[in-house]
Amino acid sequence: VNGKDPENLQDAVSSGKVFSNTTGYDSDGNKVDGSSEEKKTVITIPAGFRITAGDVTKIDEGVVVSDEAGNEFVWVPCKEGEYKAHTYTGDHSKDNETNSEDEGEAGWNTFDYGAYKDWTGDTSQESKNEESVKKYGGFYIARYEAGIPSSMTEIYVDPKSETRNYKAEGRNTSNYVPVSKKGVQAWNMISQTNAKSAAERMYSGNIYVTSQLVDGIAWDRTVEWIVASEKYTDIEKDSTEYGNHVNTSEKFKKDNSEGQYKKLNISSEVLYALHLEKRTEANSGEGFSIAKNYSYGIPESTGTIDPYNGEDFNNYNNAVTLDDTDYHYRQLLELSTGASEDTKLNNIYDLAGNMYEWTTETGYHGAGNGTQYAVLRGGSYYHYGNSAPVAIRYGSNAVSVSDFYFGFRVVLYVK
Repeated sequence: VNGKDPENLQDAVSSGKVFSNTTGYDSDGNKVDGSSEEKKTVITIPAGFRITAGDVTKIDEGVVVSDEAGNEFVWVPCKEGEYKAHTYTGDHSKDNETNSEDEGEAGWNTFDYGAYKDWTGDTSQESKNEESVKKYGGFYIARYEAGIPSSMTEIYVDPKSETRNYKAEGRNTSNYVPVSKKGVQAWNMISQTNAKSAAERMYSGNIYVTSQLVDGIAWDRTVEWIVASEKYTDIEKDSTEYGNHVNTSEKFKKDNSEGQYKKLNISSEVLYALHLEKRTEANSGEGFSIAKNYSYGIPESTGTIDPYNGEDFNNYNNAVTLDDTDYHYRQLLELSTGASEDTKLNNIYDLAGNMYEWTTETGYHGAGNGTQYAVLRGGSYYHYGNSAPVAIRYGSNAVSVSDFYFGFRVVLYVK
């Protein structure tokens, strides 16, 4: 305003201006001089960003900032000492550990995760991140899963276009800059290696912030911050109510009465794809058929398991042989970013479900194993919300692997 940054958060929202300087505000919403130690900064707005959503008097419910291109991020407040990895105390020292529930701190679930000393990621970068958090009082996490940018012309789909071909090939690259925007294709089919490079490209050269693939510590802190709210108690153990999971469907409940189920509310037309999985009566997967096309509208149901009922399976690539006697077919719903308000936690969309999200956390699964693995977080549309909740650590895939339910998310640290 008149060439100066607003003196308080409410004026910042009212002005709608892009910040000219990296500016901090205290718990009362008043501007804090960078050299002042009298008041604790609880939110820092980087230069080049503006506040676009959230109640500025309720920072713990998620304040959203946007850059000039419309990419949105949510501020995660983090006091000194809170930026640390969650403690897993259970015995997960065996190679190829599966289906393990940690009875230690908070009872967070793990799956194919070995508690090896090398599950640390880049320790030098973690140190820089910690210094940023200590200085500015928090960090930013992308409001949305990384999305396909329009510059990926062979892959990008305009939701309202007539041609909405689903192309699985061409996504496993780091030659483009992801977006954090509502209603775009989630950037899946990308390896951890390329996701890491793409995330770093997003703000490469920016003098105010650094961007990177979400690290395990930032993920743990974000979940702890969300769980602290009374609205989201125990979602680290069961995220069925708050994410696009395979069991968020009324139809699914008719076929399987085990566990919790919820119909995911999608109230407006969205971009989505339905993939097909062939399963035996013993409930084991026999293979996938990836969708040929995206659709635009309101999905009739999500994550359904239905016996073969004469549907047009020509919509799927490499359609499996149909047999309604010995098999049933599970439709897996891939949603565009922010497609349902049900998936919003402290103004962050799809942290639980939709895409499993790569992190910078890597390891080697035991001595002598030359394959580097990386940890995925958050569950997906292929998994149950009560067995693969938002806090899940899934570490059984090599950094070079890509899949149609693997995506990623960007975090920002203020320099």
